[in-house]
Amino acid sequence: MIDNIEYSYLLAFGVLLIALEMLLFSFFLFWIGLGFILVGILNIFVTFDSGVAQIALSLSVGLLLAFLLRDWSMRLVNRTQNTAEIKTHKGGIATIKNGSIFLNGTYWQSDDDLSTYNDGDRVEVIDIVNNRAVIKKSEGV
Repeated sequence: MIDNIEYSYLLAFGVLLIALEMLLFSFFLFWIGLGFILVGILNIFVTFDSGVAQIALSLSVGLLLAFLLRDWSMRLVNRTQNTAEIKTHKGGIATIKNGSIFLNGTYWQSDDDLSTYNDGDRVEVIDIVNNRAVIKKSEGV
């Protein structure tokens, strides 16, 4: 039987698990570490019969917290900002090169059929949507 574990060891192990969570991003070790910290604090005021009871209670509290709060913490971390995306690529006059559209130093793919164009043909790019160029054939360009 394991003797009563000092509260400082429980606190240190909890902090170690939380620090390890920062490397793994599993959102599981954080709650287990918090369970060890809570039982370590409780151990200051309450005497446990054995170390097995302390570890079992720590794991139980951690698993309960993980089960109850994991979805909430994932939503908190994955929350997106409401700022609109700044569009850096816009339309302009482009050149067909190697079956792609060359515009402002970048090659773009297109949903349009580029097989009707020859290398060096100039096209007007109306917009860049989903990283694809939307083109219309320029007259006299």
